[in-house]
Amino acid sequence: MSSTQTKILVYGNAGIAAAGLLLFALVHFLDGWPGVLPDPGERVALALKFSVLPAGFVLLVIQVIALTRFLTENVNAIDDRPTRWRAVDMRVLANTVEQTLVFLPVYLASSLVLRADETAFLAALPITFVAARLAFWIGYRISDLGRAPGMAAGFALNLTLLGFVVVRFLG
Repeated sequence: MSSTQTKILVYGNAGIAAAGLLLFALVHFLDGWPGVLPDPGERVALALKFSVLPAGFVLLVIQVIALTRFLTENVNAIDDRPTRWRAVDMRVLANTVEQTLVFLPVYLASSLVLRADETAFLAALPITFVAARLAFWIGYRISDLGRAPGMAAGFALNLTLLGFVVVRFLG
């Protein structure tokens, strides 16, 4: 294994651990909030409210790209040769849209299989997801390898949440 691959594994695992700790801390902090919600419809409604966090993050990245294009007067996306800074933003947008496309339906499905006393997860999950995407964006700005913690954290969150939903649906 090359030193680059080793760094990716170390950084990625650090990102997964950080996301896990953040999720745990948020669930612990929010324990008891918003209370027991035995009605699945109430949990779905709460999840829909919190789904604006990932959507808002996508809009933030879009706005940053649009504002940068406006300020630099490079409005032709076809012929434009973006600076590294803007190229990173565009890659972050593409990857964030992809990850959000996975996160939102799995997150909404989780609201149906969570127990009535597990509703704190409905707030903690999108906050953790957005934190992972933000870490990806900041890390990507630092270096190509810097994106590994945020990328791994978001992917692991999506994969774990998908597995959780499947197990709960089948169990």
